[in-house]
Amino acid sequence: MTEIDELRAYLAETEDYRRVFDHLRFDQQSYLPDQATADRARQIGLMERRIRERTGDPRLGELVAAVEATAPDPERDFATWAIARVARRDHETELRRPVQALTEFQVVASEAFVVWRDARRDADWAAFAPWLRKLVDINLRLADAIGYDEHPMDALLSLYEPALSWRETQALLDAVVETVIPLNERRQEAVHARPPDPMPVLDRPAVFAFAHDLAERVGYDWSRGGLAISPHPFTSPSGPRDVRFTLRDDVPFPDLLKAAIHELGHALYEQGISAELWGTAAARGVMPYVHESQAKFWENIVGRTPEFAAWAYDLLLPHLTDPPPGFGPETLHRAAVHGPTSLIRTGTDELSFNLHIALRWEIECALLAGRLDVFDVPELWNERAERYFGQPVPSDREGCLQDPHWCHRYMGLFTSYVIGNLVSAQLWGAMRDAGVEVAAALAARDVTPVLGWLRRHVHAPGRTYTLAELVVRATGGPLSAEPYRAHLTQRYGGE
Repeated sequence: MTEIDELRAYLAETEDYRRVFDHLRFDQQSYLPDQATADRARQIGLMERRIRERTGDPRLGELVAAVEATAPDPERDFATWAIARVARRDHETELRRPVQALTEFQVVASEAFVVWRDARRDADWAAFAPWLRKLVDINLRLADAIGYDEHPMDALLSLYEPALSWRETQALLDAVVETVIPLNERRQEAVHARPPDPMPVLDRPAVFAFAHDLAERVGYDWSRGGLAISPHPFTSPSGPRDVRFTLRDDVPFPDLLKAAIHELGHALYEQGISAELWGTAAARGVMPYVHESQAKFWENIVGRTPEFAAWAYDLLLPHLTDPPPGFGPETLHRAAVHGPTSLIRTGTDELSFNLHIALRWEIECALLAGRLDVFDVPELWNERAERYFGQPVPSDREGCLQDPHWCHRYMGLFTSYVIGNLVSAQLWGAMRDAGVEVAAALAARDVTPVLGWLRRHVHAPGRTYTLAELVVRATGGPLSAEPYRAHLTQRYGGE
């Protein structure tokens, strides 16, 4: 057995633990009986511990060193070079992370998810607040163990991949918010001047049928995927051979369509990773930043165009028994671009989505800095929400309880949505420079050129490159807010 064969075998077992972990999470959020919550939390914690122990095991360091000693050439043997590179990065990173706190986070977060679900239903922040306090404390312990120079966010932002600093993230958010606020005010004036458009209501079988057709047409491989219903849409990438996604079926059709194309962006990324990396730590997307760029590319760059609205309308018609009068491609496009600003992040427009992320960032930074108590979150949330979205928050259900992400991700990672927006616009510019036009592909009802470009420049290498490296390789320049700001101004500046 060669050095790379030994490393692959070790990594394959670690990845199998990760796949079990992902399946446990997927089941928890879609099918799990309430009485099984404690058992599932313990199982998820066990898998987290086992993954962390294997990634930090000195044996992995020895196996990586043996492959590195063969000096694999990235041009002649990309897979060997990439697998060793990612394994080395993961191993050295893991040695700086406290296994106990990481495991505890997964256990507490799993239990907190069920509390959040019921608290959202009942609009009862007081029920969830003690669990958020536990999660904040764990986040702070993680940050202290990892170490940081300026802010706990510096440590937390690095928990998934080499990432931006707290200061860099704040600067990018400030640049986006500065652009968004005046554009959104102008857009809302136009929105309020129009009556709401009629929209269809789909039952669950129709949701599944439409999502199946849409996914197949954009390139999703159903032999390696699946769809379920959950309280919050998400994608479960447990390996390139098993990439499932979920939707909510209790939301208006425009929200369902937006969630579907968003989650398909995640899923297409995972299914597009090069087969020569499968079974290793390199065979996943760059979480969460580049991953969100793929979801945001399909949701915004593709999904908010008139050409996509016309295509989605044609795909929907066979599944509608009684279309409402006046419903058509134009109404779908208006809903995507000219719909009202929503207090709900997953149901809002492209512009104010960024303000939703800024709001959460402000709250998380205040919680971590000790300037905000968990029981005071609703007051600050509601004050910021009314300032950003121009409407009062009727209850915590539509406010601080709307998202389960505090039960899934470490604090600071909400910013990946805005970073994803920035990257998506930058990729779009590079794609256009290469002669691939999104609008033309959609008009032809064939997005193969679009998906092919993304597969070559983003999907295939998996986690081989960091966020910063991949952006430069794919676009020719470093991450910048300017392409996204220009995109927003072009789309909404003439409202």
